[in-house]
Amino acid sequence: MKWSKFGRNALATVVSLGMGLGITACSRDYVVAFLYVASSGSSTGLINAYEVDYQVGALVQMATSPVDTGFRNPVAIAATSNGKFVYVVHRDDSKIVEYAVGTDGKLYGQNSYDAVGGTYPVALSVTPDNKFVYVLNTYQGGFSPASIGPGSISVFKIASDTDGSLTAQPSLTVKIGNNPVGVVTSAYNNFLYVVEQDSNANNKNLLGFSRDTSSGALTTLSGTTLGNNSTTFTSGYYSGVAASSVVEDPRSRFLYVTDRDSSQVIGYTLGSTGVPALISSSPWSTGLRPLAATVDPRGYYLYVANYSANNVSAFVIDQATGALTGSAASSSTSVGTGPQGITIEPALGKYMFTANYLDSTTSGLQLDSHNGSLKSIQNTPFATSSRPSAAVAVANGAHATQTVNP
Repeated sequence: MKWSKFGRNALATVVSLGMGLGITACSRDYVVAFLYVASSGSSTGLINAYEVDYQVGALVQMATSPVDTGFRNPVAIAATSNGKFVYVVHRDDSKIVEYAVGTDGKLYGQNSYDAVGGTYPVALSVTPDNKFVYVLNTYQGGFSPASIGPGSISVFKIASDTDGSLTAQPSLTVKIGNNPVGVVTSAYNNFLYVVEQDSNANNKNLLGFSRDTSSGALTTLSGTTLGNNSTTFTSGYYSGVAASSVVEDPRSRFLYVTDRDSSQVIGYTLGSTGVPALISSSPWSTGLRPLAATVDPRGYYLYVANYSANNVSAFVIDQATGALTGSAASSSTSVGTGPQGITIEPALGKYMFTANYLDSTTSGLQLDSHNGSLKSIQNTPFATSSRPSAAVAVANGAHATQTVNP
């Protein structure tokens, strides 16, 4: 693990953090959440930080935004469920950067970490109990762009609910297959799922693991096999032609995988064993080249960002079976060009945002909790630094976070 300094203003940042974590002001009453969008178009990464308006969902960029991450090509961003810490993965420098979130929503740089157990990280997931971070690496040790090979899962332990610092657990690194692209940890039942784009897996690129909640160690589920990439190959459950993302409903009953090349989404039920079982009516058509998906905090609707269609597909989740039907009111809604990331703020659970990679904007949508339909937020789209690649939102501390129980 390697720590980095954030420049001459480090002391001032510490002072500002203390002030930020203690500030209260009436002006924040109309800020329901904070949105963070990672942009990769500059020589080093930038995080665009916004306030989300309570009444209409419009975005106001903070005065300190964008925040320079100091490393190249941020491709994924995630937050702890308590909204206190944000982690950003940088592919080209194999770094994870940690930020504390002040009560004013500003990001305060803390530490940076090497992607121990692999290189070129592409995705991460924070466990709902805020105890571990799992990072997907394009390459495991001994491989690189010059010597292409399989990837890995790195495990990091979070210090506490109030200290977001990470400690790498190198002995728990899991060697997986080629081209891992997405990861999700279950809110309940302690499972973890990974999707890859490995041609050796014969379209079985969904991997499942059980997770030790004390140590963070991962154990393969029945049906997932880890190969040596020479005489044996890693494979799991059917995932279509080119799995591009994986999400789970908030009650950990259903799992969904987007298939980029077939423009569809595949659904699974999750029983007590965690082994994904295909839903009989699956798959369902999306827009062209779906790259990301999200489920609303109440677990009623699934939304898919379609990169080449420049829109978001809306689906209603059958609460008994997990089957999807297109929202009758708006099966697809236009956003900016090349939506690559999608998130819903967890406070009201009704404002959605897409990071539009090709036109360097963030689109805002409002979802109707009655039918899942979408409409554009006032003044959308919003300016963002070049090449936005991922987004995450946290609730303003003055507002509750939407939660559901299984």
